[in-house]
Order: sequence, then structure tokens, then C-alpha cells
Amino acid sequence: MSEDTELAAKVHYSFLPEDYEDDRVSIAVTLRPLYTIGGDYCSILSLDENRILICTCDAVGHGTSAALFAARVNTYVLTHARTDLAPCELVSGLNSYLCNRLGETGIYTTFYAMLLDFKSGVMTFAGAAHPPVIQFDQNKMECREWPSNSTYLGIMDPMPILCGSEQVQLNAGHRFLLYSDGLIEVQGREQQLFGTERLSLALREHVKLSGQALNNAILEQAEAFASNGFEDDVLLMSVVIK
Repeated sequence: MSEDTELAAKVHYSFLPEDYEDDRVSIAVTLRPLYTIGGDYCSILSLDENRILICTCDAVGHGTSAALFAARVNTYVLTHARTDLAPCELVSGLNSYLCNRLGETGIYTTFYAMLLDFKSGVMTFAGAAHPPVIQFDQNKMECREWPSNSTYLGIMDPMPILCGSEQVQLNAGHRFLLYSDGLIEVQGREQQLFGTERLSLALREHVKLSGQALNNAILEQAEAFASNGFEDDVLLMSVVIK
């Protein structure tokens, strides 16, 4: 590992968002890269007093090239996100940008956007080949998956499958997990995957936790399941509605 790579990682990850909390929501971010630097990234943007945009991506591959690609995704989100831009418009615009500017790299990415609107009391989801968001409903004591409706970004413009979005009411006690596939694809001793079902069970088991305590408890459970530890970058974001 070169000193230059270590320095690049420090600069790259310095742009990751800090945990966010107010009287309505708690958002925690935990990253465990497989190597010094990788392609898992995220952003938390307060668009105005009522709207918060949460985005994450997982660029294909590992190392500096994937990290740079993820950084370009994050830059696009930072410069284009606004209150009147729907998540699907963000997804489509990002795909066009990546295809036109970075298509020759051969790198592509998954992506997921969640828009929390506390004025309307609604969260809007839009995903592109990213693992499904896990939602825990405290009133029903059950979990639900919100899968991506579109394809990888950065391969074809326009996208072969147009972006689709879903909405859910924001209620106190709701918990959401947004994560990269390195978490659910970790393998146990008999080569079975941790998967979304075990992730949902972990969320239910630790329902009284929030913030980094919730993230760490889930990651510890996944690590205990794994026969060889994590074998990919892992990014986990937990969102708890108060």
C-alpha cells in the first residue's frame, strides 16, 4: 500500500457525510472498504427546512478508479439536487452525464435516491440496480423491501428500463436501511448468503437501537455469520423516523 494511496483515501473519504440528526430523523453512515479506497459512496443533503435527500452508489470494481467514479457521481448529486427535482429525474440525469462524460471508462454504478419530505409526510424512492431498501414498520412489526426499478447507470443513454419511483408515508418508528451489496452477499460457512431476509431479521432484532449503535449491531451480526469476513466494500446507512 503506497503512501499516495493512503493519502488519496483520506481525501476521498473526507467528503463522506457526517451523521445527521434533528427532531424528526436520525441518519447514520458506516463504511468499511475492503481495501484502502473503493467505490461505495453516499450523500446526505438538506435541500430546505422540510426536505432531505439521501443518495448512495456502488461503482463497479475496487481501488482508485472506482473511487474516482463514485466521486463524480457524488459531485453530480451535490451540484444538481434541488427541491423541485424528483428522484427519477436525478437518476436519469445522472445516467446521461455518466454515459456522455465517462462512458469510455467501462465503469458503471448502482445508485439509490431517497427523498424525505416532512411537509407532505412522504418518502420517495428511486433505485438503479442497487439492493432494495429495507423498511421496518414498528406499528406492524414487519419489514418490507423497496427494490430498484431501473438498471445500472453509465452503460446506455437513455436507460433501457426507465426509472420508476415508489412512495411511503413517513411515520414515527419507521426504520430504513440503505446499503451496498457487500453486506448481503457475505457468505456463511456453507456458502449461503447473508441476504436481505437475514438483514431484515437483524433490523427487527435491534429495533430499539438507532444511529451508529444500530449500524454496528447489524454489521457485527453479518460478520459473525461470515466464514471469511466481508469480501467487498460495505456501506450501511440507517434512517430512523422519530
